[in-house]
Amino acid sequence: MKIKFFHGVAVIFLTVLMFSCKKEDPMPADPTSVADIDGNIYTVVKICDKFWMTANLKTTRYNDGTEIPTNLTNTQWEATTAGAFAIYDATEANNALYGKLYNWFAASSGKLAPTGWHVATEAEWNELVTCLGGSGGAGGKMKSVSTLWEAPNTGASNSSGFSGLPAGFRGSSNGSYASKGTVANFWGSDQRNTTQGEYLQLTTAFASTSTNGATKQFGYSVRCVRD
Repeated sequence: MKIKFFHGVAVIFLTVLMFSCKKEDPMPADPTSVADIDGNIYTVVKICDKFWMTANLKTTRYNDGTEIPTNLTNTQWEATTAGAFAIYDATEANNALYGKLYNWFAASSGKLAPTGWHVATEAEWNELVTCLGGSGGAGGKMKSVSTLWEAPNTGASNSSGFSGLPAGFRGSSNGSYASKGTVANFWGSDQRNTTQGEYLQLTTAFASTSTNGATKQFGYSVRCVRD
């Protein structure tokens, strides 16, 4: 009887121990939102088999807590080879609507996105476009139906839930801002060559998407994908 009782207690102890050591999943299987290190919260949408943020990144810090340089003069912006961000026309209202414009050095750093997420790669942009029917019409499915887009906002339906907005960009050659209301450019974390990074573009004039390479000092929007 003592031996049986001892084994019974041992089984109970091990069972309790297993349950007490069980860890909760660090991220829900189907997240509806994610927060960056600054506490900005982004709604999440599942498009095909990947989870995407539905708004442009706004963080002022890398996910290790390091501050990202900002407030660069036009000359400094043009010359830098370090990560940096800008806000269109240095206007807080634009930050609230469109998020920040990061150069490629920040976008490719591997630590810009929230933990468990990453800046979309060229391959992921291509997969997204293919999933949405190809470059000829994917742009319309990715563009928000919003008056922030200047007319004609061709083909816009936002049927994907991506909610792309026309944040414009900061130039690489003189640091000036352009194309808010007509263009959305999103960095890929890949480089095309030693001077250019990959990006995807949406425009008000077309329902299509286009991809190309741009000088790494351009300031473009960033979208993140779950790892």
